[in-house]
Amino acid sequence: MPSYATILNASLPVFLVIAAGYALRRLRVLTAEADASLLRVTLNLLYPAFIVDHLLDNDALSDPSGVLAAAGAGAAFVLFGFGAAYLTGRLVCREEGRRRTFAVAVGLQNYGFIPIPILLALFDHRTLGIHLTHTVGVEVALWTVGVMLLTGGRSGAWKNLLNAPLVTTLACLAANAAGLSGALPPVAGNAASMLGACAVPLSLLLIGATIRDLSRASEAGGRPGRPAATAAAAVALRLLAIPAVILLCARYLPLSVELKRVLVVQSAMPCAVFPIILARRYGGDAGIALRAVVATSAIAALTIPPVIVFGLRFVGLAGGIQN
Repeated sequence: MPSYATILNASLPVFLVIAAGYALRRLRVLTAEADASLLRVTLNLLYPAFIVDHLLDNDALSDPSGVLAAAGAGAAFVLFGFGAAYLTGRLVCREEGRRRTFAVAVGLQNYGFIPIPILLALFDHRTLGIHLTHTVGVEVALWTVGVMLLTGGRSGAWKNLLNAPLVTTLACLAANAAGLSGALPPVAGNAASMLGACAVPLSLLLIGATIRDLSRASEAGGRPGRPAATAAAAVALRLLAIPAVILLCARYLPLSVELKRVLVVQSAMPCAVFPIILARRYGGDAGIALRAVVATSAIAALTIPPVIVFGLRFVGLAGGIQN
């Protein structure tokens, strides 16, 4: 039977580390000048090492149909989220540009560094491998349809798919399929494990610092539009309506146990932070994205444990948590 305390102990440290990053930025210990280099190190070295450590020689990825199902689910639920959020955005965003930003911000759940430590704490190596494969579909949907939404139809951002984490993921999947997963020397595997262990905490610190910066920028620029309505709609959609659809699919579709676990955890996630940055880059409304992230993250800090407990029971995986 899933334990509320177990899930709380897995999720609370994530938000404490994010809060630490926020505090370090406010105290000017973690400076904005350091962000660019730390982000490059994380995305080009630490996170790829994390992927190598958890994907190579993972027997959950030996079945190509399971890999395709995980990636397909990642893309499908993000696309569903974009569509549902765009339609809902008509109620709270009068301007088309803001509606598009709302759709991307609310349609994309946090699929990276918040669910990963929770999955590591609750489940096994196989489940994390399925999650990392699931993110391939999420990335494809984000950098194609997501950016097209933000720009009003213009794309070209698909080139961003060729990033180090995605290339590493595909390379590891190819190595597993070719039977080469055991070719990595033990010393290289140990190095990957050490480097990968740094990826999640450093990324969470950077998320906290980014939220601090964007909060200050939003306050300086005012709060146009209907902030309360936008935040309420984001919470209702991201933390209630979309999770309900995900959990129904996880219960009734013929999916692997590992993918069902991933979907349960994803159903509890708040809005991703990255659309704030994308909105600023592609001419969207960063203020709307920020409000969606702050509102859903504040509530998700309290709701993640009960949602995961309920989700596991609803889907039929009540005994799936490791102690």
